[in-house]
Amino acid sequence: MNQQILDDLIGAPPPSTVDVDAIIVRQRRRQRVQRLTAGGSAAAGVVLAVVLAFGMAGGPRRPDGTPPATTPPGPSPSATPVATGFRLETGTKAGRERTLQRLRLALESALAEHAPRAKWIYMPDVPGEKRTPDGRPTMWISENPVFFEGRSGISADRVKGGFYLRVRPTECQIGLSCSQAVTCDDISSGCSEGRTPGGLAVVRWTETSDTGSGPPYKSYNVQVVLRGGAYTATLESVNVFGGDSSPIRASAPPLTRTELERMAADVAERITG
Repeated sequence: MNQQILDDLIGAPPPSTVDVDAIIVRQRRRQRVQRLTAGGSAAAGVVLAVVLAFGMAGGPRRPDGTPPATTPPGPSPSATPVATGFRLETGTKAGRERTLQRLRLALESALAEHAPRAKWIYMPDVPGEKRTPDGRPTMWISENPVFFEGRSGISADRVKGGFYLRVRPTECQIGLSCSQAVTCDDISSGCSEGRTPGGLAVVRWTETSDTGSGPPYKSYNVQVVLRGGAYTATLESVNVFGGDSSPIRASAPPLTRTELERMAADVAERITG
């Protein structure tokens, strides 16, 4: 009976449960730590701490100790990375989803940059709505025509109110949503026109109405015509807090006119076409 027959009778050996690569990595790390420890310098101590932290944790982690998810639910506004330029991709579902996420990131970046005193908070749309976590605006896509919208509560200096984003086409068709580029001729009062730092046309206006009791309804609005003119981006900050039937308590929206205008310019100028 030769070796080949024995191998056929016994079969293939089971796979090893010993991770040789991991052992080698740990051994090399241990050798590096030993060399750093032997050096005895302050710099070596710092590097040693970094090596141990990453070696024990298995890589970078969130502040709560959990590893980052493949698709994170979203950082807090203070930790939001800078959003880069992007196009409005409307032709495919995947493209629309990418656009929505990039708009969310642009909004979060803009709030952190231009209104650091403010933060996103959960805001119900209707009474009894299931609560979602604080920290991110709610975003959605509508189709036929394609447009993007978002809303959230905002709290600043103990004042809370609502925030709304609308990125809609300027060409209107009967029965379909659009946002034709307005001018101050379309607004009764409290309106001014200008340009963003990048040269996009912008209109700013204020709306107020008496509620009969308590502070009046007030909203600040900024509309920017995006590059190419096919879409507008409108940002709105109001002193009304969502659809939970809460009475109006603040005399003005949580974001100032200046903060809202800077946010609108920031978001609009990131959209390349």
